[in-house]
Amino acid sequence: MHRAYKNKPVTARQIKANTIISKTRHIVEQSFGTAKRLFAMGRSRYLGMHKVNAQFMLKAMCMNLLKAANKITLNATTSTRQTTLPGAVRPVTAQEA
Repeated sequence: MHRAYKNKPVTARQIKANTIISKTRHIVEQSFGTAKRLFAMGRSRYLGMHKVNAQFMLKAMCMNLLKAANKITLNATTSTRQTTLPGAVRPVTAQEA
């Protein structure tokens, strides 16, 4: 991403490049934000490349399992009006909320 600095504004070409980059960056940053928020990925629990890599892989698998569980649950109950909470495995009905 291009930024404006003191006495040097962003050019039209840089603005266009920022727009193109931001569409892809939004999708990527969402998954890292979810990992940080739901799975405590802000800081590693271990030291060493192999242990940190193993921790990240396990948490990535957990994220994928959570996504799959949410998709299965949402597809099975699309006929009733329900809202989902961030990180929820099953949707919450209006009576429970």
